[in-house]
Amino acid sequence: MQNDNNNNPKPNTMGQINPGYDKMGAGGTNALGLCLSSRRNMCVHPVVMSESDRELVDNACRMMTASWVREQNEKKPGSMRSCDFFEKFEKEVSE
Repeated sequence: MQNDNNNNPKPNTMGQINPGYDKMGAGGTNALGLCLSSRRNMCVHPVVMSESDRELVDNACRMMTASWVREQNEKKPGSMRSCDFFEKFEKEVSE
């Protein structure tokens, strides 16, 4: 364990910071990690990635992932362009 500027022990692992963490394992906290970044940096959909302007990227992504678009596609599959990557992620997270 390292020491801080006042020569006090400084925890440097999750097990030292929260001793119960090691017993719970990686998934034992029920915590959700979020990546706070723009759609421009995170999107892997080819149609969205082809846009060059940030606002166009945001709009293209939103038009494929908005709740009303997804609801419409559930009622009538293929009626609107949706994002297969987002749908797969949502399915994985909900299981």
